[in-house]
Amino acid sequence: MCDAGVSAERKTKSPIKNLPVRLPGQTIWHRINDVLFDRIVFYAMMAYVFVVLAGYEWLKFVFHATHHPWLFTGLAAIAVIVALVKCRPALREVRDLKQGRIGEEAVGQYLEEKLRPLGCQVLHDIPGDGFNIDHVAIGPTGIYCIETKTISKPAKGAAEVKFDGEQISVNGFAPDRDPVVQVKAGARFLRDLLAESAGKKFGIRPVVLYPGWFVSKQPENADVWVLNEKALPTFIQNARSSLPPEDINLVTFHLKRYVIAKTKEEQA
Repeated sequence: MCDAGVSAERKTKSPIKNLPVRLPGQTIWHRINDVLFDRIVFYAMMAYVFVVLAGYEWLKFVFHATHHPWLFTGLAAIAVIVALVKCRPALREVRDLKQGRIGEEAVGQYLEEKLRPLGCQVLHDIPGDGFNIDHVAIGPTGIYCIETKTISKPAKGAAEVKFDGEQISVNGFAPDRDPVVQVKAGARFLRDLLAESAGKKFGIRPVVLYPGWFVSKQPENADVWVLNEKALPTFIQNARSSLPPEDINLVTFHLKRYVIAKTKEEQA
């Protein structure tokens, strides 16, 4: 709440010294807003204006004023058709983005609830250059780069994800974008970022989560885990690697500092 007693002429600054870290799905929220305003609102407003003009012309026609209803009706029809053509794919994209956002929020909440009691720190929506890492867990058994894939399931029948150690199939189909390549790239980015920022090299475990899906048994010695969200805490707890408390704090500190700096750049 703003203090009403502060003079509008005085120079002021925010009382918040340390910006908060990002929330699960924050990048997707920004993408939804971009799609809504850049690809939907303009065409919807254009159609609305021409429909109003056409309606106004018809009112003049009914009341025997000077009128051009057919002209404006034609323009309105064209505007509506253009708006439908432009908006329909954007609306589908918004629908998919909303599903992804809900998935990231739900998984983020689950990770907070299940991993923190295991001594893990959990960060969300780590921004990179043109991409983001959905979640990062830092705990006694290591650092985990987590990509969440919220995919619609069939209403009936099988809903199974399989992973052979190299490729993922979702109900027998390969995803359009290879999640294994994506999460490995995120893990490399995280490793390089920490090496530069913290001055130490850490091993990063890439993880792909399919919330709500049945995921078949993992192949042994795979460098990527492909799981549903409920299996991840057990995998993390049973991992063989170790990370001492001072390194947990070090990694958490540097990642938070990086995220806050990136957020300041976006807001500048």
